[in-house]
Amino acid sequence: MKRSIAMVLALLFLVGLVPTLSAQYNRELVVQKMRSNGGLLGQLNAAVGAGDFYTSALRLTDLAQNFKALEAIDPPKGSAVEWDRIYSNLIRTAFRGVGACGEENLDKLKAEVAAVMALMKEGHSKFR
Repeated sequence: MKRSIAMVLALLFLVGLVPTLSAQYNRELVVQKMRSNGGLLGQLNAAVGAGDFYTSALRLTDLAQNFKALEAIDPPKGSAVEWDRIYSNLIRTAFRGVGACGEENLDKLKAEVAAVMALMKEGHSKFR
């Protein structure tokens, strides 16, 4: 009986601990993705400036992948709800930019890129 209770308590402890560990702030991942984003934004801005919709779509997709990787972790400080909101909006905005590339709508693409940059700035102001 005592062994069963101990096993149940251990299992409950592990079930509660594992999700916490998997969602913790991962500084190395954040630094890696932020550095990648800096390079991607430079490439994206150059592609937008040249009216290169294909490369713009690729870079926006790369950014969306980075945003998705960061969305899954807890913020280093501040509200997790705000973190989730910003990253969800970043992903959606990047995808809207990809859609603008498909439409070959440069004005819409520029607006979505500006929105991505504004959301990134907001995130930096809250979580950096």
